[in-house]
Order: sequence, then C-alpha cells, then structure tokens
Amino acid sequence: MAAVLMAATLGGCAQSSQENGQSQEKEEPLKVAMDLKFPPFTGTDENGDPAGLEVDIAYALGEYLDREIEIVNTDFSMLITSMETGEADVVISDMTIKEERKEKVDFSEPYLYGRTRALVNKDFAEKSHVTNEMALEEFFGIEGERVVGLAGTISVSVPQSYGVEVEEVTEIASALMEINQNTADVLVGANTILGDHAANADTTIVYEGIKEYSQSAMAVKKGNTELLEQLNSFVEFMYEDGGFYMEAGDKYDQAIGEYLQDESKGLEYMIYPPEGGVPEV
Repeated sequence: MAAVLMAATLGGCAQSSQENGQSQEKEEPLKVAMDLKFPPFTGTDENGDPAGLEVDIAYALGEYLDREIEIVNTDFSMLITSMETGEADVVISDMTIKEERKEKVDFSEPYLYGRTRALVNKDFAEKSHVTNEMALEEFFGIEGERVVGLAGTISVSVPQSYGVEVEEVTEIASALMEINQNTADVLVGANTILGDHAANADTTIVYEGIKEYSQSAMAVKKGNTELLEQLNSFVEFMYEDGGFYMEAGDKYDQAIGEYLQDESKGLEYMIYPPEGGVPEV
C-alpha cells in the first residue's frame, strides 16, 4: 500500500471547522484508502500524483472537516482489510453497498450510482429479437440463453435473481472473449458495459432494460459512529448549492461522457439514481 499526504486547503466548497462542529485542535491526517487504477474516478496524473473524481472528493472532505488527507493506494480487494488493520480510516473507491460488506463496515449515504446493463452477442440478439423494450423477465427467459459472469459481482447475482444459471469466470477478459466469440450470449455489468460495447461494436449490442442500479458509498470501520456521521453530513453538503458536485461538473462532464461512451451524459448522470430504478441489495 502506498500513501500520499495532501494538505486540504480551506476555501472553495469547504466550511470552517467551527461551522461543522469540529474540534479546533489539530487532528491526525485522515487516511483515505482507494484503488488508483480506475480513471476518471481514481488514478494518477502525469506526475504520478493521485487524480480523479474520487480523489477530489477526498480532498474536499478534508476541507470540509479541516483535516489533512492521506491517500492510501490500496488494491480493491484489500480496501476493507486496510481499515481493519488501521492503515486507513475511510474507503472512498466506488465501493457498492452490499449486504455482505455491511457485516464488516458501516456505509455512508450513497454518493455515486451505477446503472446495470447487459452486453449481448449481436447474432444472439438479432436471432432472439432483443430490444430495450423487451421485458426483463422475457430477456432472461430466452430459451437456450448462455449467461456468463464475473464471480462475486452483479454479473452473477442479477441474472441469478431471475432464476438464470450463470457460468462464473474469474477474469472479466474471459467473459468478454466468450461474448465476442459467440460461446456465451449475455454478460451483465455496470457502466463499463458501454465501453466494452464500443470496443466490440461489430459483435455486441447493449440491453438497457435492467432496472437494478448500484449505490456507491464511503465506508468506515464498523462502529465508527463519529466519522460516519461526519461523512453523511459531507455527502449531504456535496449536493447543496455551492457544494462539491455543483462545482465539479465543468471539470468532469467530458471525462464522464468519454467513460460512458456517450458525450450527452456527464457527472449528473453518475450522482443521482435512475428514475424508476430499483436499488441493488
């Protein structure tokens, strides 16, 4: 794990520590764990420094709490462990709220939302007349449908919730290869499905009839009520006039549009739940 210490300057979207009810005494840096491999959310700039939407969120949190922020670069699989061992105080890394994770951590209110989609083999879609207007039960009920998914993710849990048998793989590249080579028909995923389709437009389509959406939240060690309350207050402030989200669109709208392979969509698309959607559990 690598740590980067950054001083959160007061100003911008920050409020004074007195306004937030925080102690005027100097506190230790807040250690924020994130996996710096997923731009435009978490990554590094040309100098190797942490950069991205969630990096900026972490620094804005530091301003809000009047605390220095220490970014702890941590593999996603070790994020929760980093809090258990004391190497981090909070996780800000597009971590979705899951019941099994709730057994180990406490989640803040959500601050990012991900749509659920399906990457479908083009030949299968044409033969089965798959369109976005097709009811979800009908989509998952197509006779002979072969569904592949990455173990431990929504690409397995969502189809299974509709009674579908899923071939589980341990590498997403294997699942994508099966879709492209017509040895599997359907792969469920989140926003990255759009990029997967863009890279394989000749062999795939995207089905957007799935209502479930994911909610990403900040996580703290279970029982850390004080920090959790501070995070919830910050998330609420992010959405207010003058808050982080109201000022971040100019910086991230283009990057989000490129990430989603749709220039008409920007930051706002990621920070509100879809109308009529159903939150995953």
